[in-house]
Amino acid sequence: MRHKISNVQISAKVARVRRGLVLRANSLLITLYGDAIAPRRQSVWLGSLISLSELFGLSPRLVRTSAFRLVADDWLVATRIGRRSFYALSDTGRRRVQHADRRIYESSFPEWDGRWTLVLLDAAMRASERKYLRRELLWQGFGQVSVNLLAHPHADHISLQEILKTAPAGERVAVLSAASIAAYSRKPLQCIMAESFKLTEVAQAWRQFMARFEPMLAALENLNPAETFFVRTLLIHEYRRVLLRDPNLPEALLPADWPGVQGRQLCIALYRGLLAGSEAFLCAHMEAAEGSFKKTPRAISQRMLRD
Repeated sequence: MRHKISNVQISAKVARVRRGLVLRANSLLITLYGDAIAPRRQSVWLGSLISLSELFGLSPRLVRTSAFRLVADDWLVATRIGRRSFYALSDTGRRRVQHADRRIYESSFPEWDGRWTLVLLDAAMRASERKYLRRELLWQGFGQVSVNLLAHPHADHISLQEILKTAPAGERVAVLSAASIAAYSRKPLQCIMAESFKLTEVAQAWRQFMARFEPMLAALENLNPAETFFVRTLLIHEYRRVLLRDPNLPEALLPADWPGVQGRQLCIALYRGLLAGSEAFLCAHMEAAEGSFKKTPRAISQRMLRD
């Protein structure tokens, strides 16, 4: 039996990290599964999820409803042991999390070779099919150049192949490679990409991210285990949200002093500083179908070791 969480305290100073954030239970549970549960491949008790979510101001009823919805959306699978419900990632949910992991925790990219991956959607595709593909591709960092054309300077082709293999109408998508012709100016491309990827808005999102989390670097040594878990979860939750909008464009196509560089460095430093305390807190308070929550796996301990 795990220890109750009702007696833990989040100080007012640390709680300010939460201020102004609109936290949806579905999204927060996905963050929790992707960051802490997926690498362990365990099914966790709904009661543990409810207790952890209460730290973020989410009610038990809201968490229960969200868990049911995530099952319906093929993110989670539920099993019952006695009178208790346990939730694990479905095969589809695990695949989605693996795609996200490559963007969230692997921050190094090979030097750009000047080539683009273009994804061309069939114009006759159903609106629902196009919406699904756009959502999946935008999360992978593709920019929408036109209604049926998306582009990426260093696409993850493993994830792209998996998306097209499992997506509705994935067989009606063409994947092409393109490069600029040296005789022509690159400046128009920079302008087009800045508009396609909405770089002004992305830069503002990075600045807001840094303003929210930078104060936590100086406070690391004074955080209790519950606070390290609280900050770590919000850090990755918001980092994931910003990355959803950031295409990781090559330096040659970015404005000078791009804030995404500092934003990533901040996330790496803070995540590493929070890891030990937050993992201890999770192991003490999370109950899985097997009983104990597994100790920190290598897949977590080796995250964000390099930029």
